[in-house]
Amino acid sequence: MNEQSNSKEVISIISGYQLFKNVDSSDLQNSLEHSRIYTLDEGEILLAPEEPNTQMYIVIDGKFSVHTELHMKSVATLRAGDCMGEMSLFEGEFPSAYVIAISKARVVGIHKEVIWEIIDSSNTFSRNLLRHILKRVRSGNQELAEMQEKLQAQEVSTFIDPLTGIYNRRWLNSMFNRVLERTRQLSISSQNIFLMMIDIDNFKSYNDTLGHLAGDQCLRMVAAVLRTNLRPTDLYARYGGEEFSMLLSGISVEDSIITAERLRKAVADEEIKDRNGITLNSVTISIGIAKFRENESMDDLIDRADQYLYKAKANGKNCIYHEMNNSGN
Repeated sequence: MNEQSNSKEVISIISGYQLFKNVDSSDLQNSLEHSRIYTLDEGEILLAPEEPNTQMYIVIDGKFSVHTELHMKSVATLRAGDCMGEMSLFEGEFPSAYVIAISKARVVGIHKEVIWEIIDSSNTFSRNLLRHILKRVRSGNQELAEMQEKLQAQEVSTFIDPLTGIYNRRWLNSMFNRVLERTRQLSISSQNIFLMMIDIDNFKSYNDTLGHLAGDQCLRMVAAVLRTNLRPTDLYARYGGEEFSMLLSGISVEDSIITAERLRKAVADEEIKDRNGITLNSVTISIGIAKFRENESMDDLIDRADQYLYKAKANGKNCIYHEMNNSGN
């Protein structure tokens, strides 16, 4: 995100917007002395829920899309004159959504302390800002609720595994390029991306001996272990049958092995109960871990993780196989 500073240009631009309508330019001159004009390329993220925000941004030109989650469709489009980041700024909280440039765009960034200065010096600006926030809340709440309901219904049918309630292989595959893009945005090395393939040991025998309902409970248990033992940023899915997969980023080789070992032990220690609460036989898992290689496709990464999973099976099961650390129990 490139920036430049020119208070006269900033005032000239924003004075025509509704937020600054009838605001005396003398109330703005000193306050906006250090405000910046930022230029963003298409696809560049301006605001993100995991990053603190200290500025209110006003669109000069170009367009931005608003997303509650990176993998979800846009819930709003922002154009010239629209504001961004004001709610998180006033609440002192992280932004509630991702704001992404959908074309080359420019914005004015005004620091929160400057906003408070203008509020203190201009009643007109204060009234304009209040009207803007009320309009945003009224129109946005209903639109967001309708959009989220629609997207969630679509997501359930398209990306959710109905048995375990977690995402499926199709969703994980769709997230791969987004993970690579996100690591670029955060300047995280793409070499710190790992794919884990998990297989429940002796699952066919488990099904044949105890029945498919017991097998279903087993699959639900493993999904629950993933849900409770991974970071919010870790991506996991039921890959198919008794296999699960995970895509982790921003961690070291050592941490990937520690994570896999934590999951292996958690599954082995977890009780499985049938629908009547009767305890069933416990199970173990084997895990193969592959580290992403530059310009590698998702299919190639999965293929290598599968190879390491087979080696974990060959090493006696209930273990981990990694290209950098062959196995561990």
